[in-house]
Amino acid sequence: MDVLEVVGVPVPMPVLVLVLAVAIDLVAGEMPNTVHPVVWLGTLIYRITGWCERTDKRYHRICGLVLVLICVSCAATTGVLLILLAERHSLIGIVLMAYFLKSTFSIRSLVSSSNLIYRDLFENDIKSARKDLLSLVSRDAGGLDEPKIASAAIESTAENYVDSILSPVLYFAVFGLPGALVYKAVNTLDSMVGYKNERFYAIGFASAKLDDIANWIPARLSVIFILMPSFRFSPGSALRVCLRDHALPASPNSGYPMAMVAGALGCRLKKPGHYVLGREYPDPSPHHILQANRIVMLASFLLVAVVVVAVVVVQYP
Repeated sequence: MDVLEVVGVPVPMPVLVLVLAVAIDLVAGEMPNTVHPVVWLGTLIYRITGWCERTDKRYHRICGLVLVLICVSCAATTGVLLILLAERHSLIGIVLMAYFLKSTFSIRSLVSSSNLIYRDLFENDIKSARKDLLSLVSRDAGGLDEPKIASAAIESTAENYVDSILSPVLYFAVFGLPGALVYKAVNTLDSMVGYKNERFYAIGFASAKLDDIANWIPARLSVIFILMPSFRFSPGSALRVCLRDHALPASPNSGYPMAMVAGALGCRLKKPGHYVLGREYPDPSPHHILQANRIVMLASFLLVAVVVVAVVVVQYP
């Protein structure tokens, strides 16, 4: 069941699933924790990580690899079972596929979180801005002034365009729902245990490396998808800053979307003690947060359009 009839028009099932998932995301936003597949996965990771920490430290890397294999296997199996369900019961299966696919990306939530920080700064409520920033970044927000808060919000929005939107949709387009769910499992593992500290370095080693590999191609493709919306601003500067500054962050991937946005908006993005992207520009203002959100939103819609067209072309060569 690769093609379905919708009001008499043949529509490839992946297109229907993706469009429905995007509609759910834009209308409903994030799901409640009790029915969120990624939260379920997080609970599984937490419990297995607890077991890993109770083992001898000599075996932590092996335990971390077992953790990855269990979570990836569960994600892949879930995706395959949902496809089989869709083949038997098309309507229920497609709705469930869209629901699980939506759990792998978050357009509305990402933009809403940074919009909230914009409103805090616009109202000169620095205390609330620091508090709300914690939903986007893991850095210590205490003591950050307005430009540093704006910078952190823009950096996170740009970086998460890859992690939370581009990568899962791309893996869905190439490998179907199992691919999107496996990617999300890897990304969630990295966000929970992929830290270079004494507690997680060994256990999260495999998760962190696999996440770097999984995002390597999407991060570089993000240059193309961010470039198009950048024509409203400064596409030449976006490319110039990206080519020069993309390697400054420690991550092999995050520098590409962040440097593109810094150059497009003509603002300096700085993580104190780590990197400065677009060093020749002034510090960002709260208004730059809204501009970054517009770039990410347009890049997201462009991505969905490209995937839909690609699937249709493959389906009807």
